[in-house]
Amino acid sequence: MFTSFTKEFKIPSNWVYRGEGNCNVVISLPKERKILRIRKIKKTTSLLGWLLNWITDILYWYCGNGLDEELRDLTFYKKIIRPLIGSNFVCDAEQVFLSKKQIKILEDELAHQRPDYRKAKSLQYGRAALFDDYAFLPDEFYPFLLSNNTFAVEIKPKQGWVPFSEKHFPKCTFCMNQYVKLEKGQTKSLTSYCPSDLFSGEPTKMINALQGLIQNPQNNLKIFKNGQLCYGESSESEPFENFVAEFFKNKTESFDNLLHEFCLLVKKCLLTNFETIKKTNNCNMKLFCEWNKIIQENSVQTRLPKGCVLERILSVQMLDVEGNQYYYKLLGNRNLGDYDYVRELLMEVSKRQGTCLKCIIMMLGNTDKKRTRESSLILVPYLMSAIAKDCSLMITFKKVMEITSDNFGMKNVISTKYGDFVVNVGVFDLYPKPVSTILKHRKKIKRMVEMTVKNETT
Repeated sequence: MFTSFTKEFKIPSNWVYRGEGNCNVVISLPKERKILRIRKIKKTTSLLGWLLNWITDILYWYCGNGLDEELRDLTFYKKIIRPLIGSNFVCDAEQVFLSKKQIKILEDELAHQRPDYRKAKSLQYGRAALFDDYAFLPDEFYPFLLSNNTFAVEIKPKQGWVPFSEKHFPKCTFCMNQYVKLEKGQTKSLTSYCPSDLFSGEPTKMINALQGLIQNPQNNLKIFKNGQLCYGESSESEPFENFVAEFFKNKTESFDNLLHEFCLLVKKCLLTNFETIKKTNNCNMKLFCEWNKIIQENSVQTRLPKGCVLERILSVQMLDVEGNQYYYKLLGNRNLGDYDYVRELLMEVSKRQGTCLKCIIMMLGNTDKKRTRESSLILVPYLMSAIAKDCSLMITFKKVMEITSDNFGMKNVISTKYGDFVVNVGVFDLYPKPVSTILKHRKKIKRMVEMTVKNETT
């Protein structure tokens, strides 16, 4: 059992609702430049259900299970996911405790800000963590005279890797899911964005992908100004024309030119290796490296430079070589806990310190076939890949106002036609997925294929 001292966290009064996904609500703390991530839980609709939940809640936290689970997830984040993506892209995290009173106050104040379709879940008492807020630049990024405004582009790139068994699908999973979202009323129109284009590393395809995100952001693109949303799918966001003119501090150039230069800038950030620390996760297996074998066999699928943020995300997505159907069959009727694999994987990694994490994961996926049917390690390659397919990245910008010779040659400075920008890139939304994700994806893929075939043939 994981144990840790967890302090009660006092939420500052100037917090800002940043958004939420299926599992977490995210709150920005601007002065602290931190993100408070709070877990969500399904609401009950009956009095009996509420009473049972209330009793369970008391026992759950009295026994410390909730705190233990949060620490488990944070340990996984720090020791598995952060090294896989790279500590230069993934920040550290701190577990904090929120009281029931704090949760109730937050729930009341968030009621008018949360989307209606997200309100089926409420905030979970006690489970919270603090992360760096990538909508702001770290203090060490201020060696220059910079503009007052900080802009940040958040992208949810989705699945850029297609496993062998899914290459026969009519489209990639993201593009097929567009028809499902359209049917459910979650979007008003299909987007031209395709993750395969963004992850291709080919300049023209990447520019087209970024323009597709800008034209139809859906939930895959958000732009922030000083931590506040200024462009996205929200009807309250300002026109992109206004944003890009302010971003470049240029109101005389045509919109098309500014749009193209903005996409070029984002593309450069996505393809630049910002790594400044020594690699600590190299493979030392001289005779066999399952991961290197996979990379060599599939290197033609992408032209991404080694060490750039998209390459790091894609490398984790590629852990799923076989595809959903393969792991769905392996799962079968196994009686596995949703997060048992997290503890098992942490134990296995601790035994093999200094070995490439990707190789460990691939080996466990292969050798676990000989183990007891109750082991969940055989499913780990898919579940790790699923995390990377659903993560988000953020690029943060401040315009350099004074040009000096020191600007040139710096890894964190990107030049454009309309000036230089100090940039930082971060990846987040990297918590473990439950084993039930495999079944959930199985049902979703089936529906996506059906909807795509229906729409493509009519």
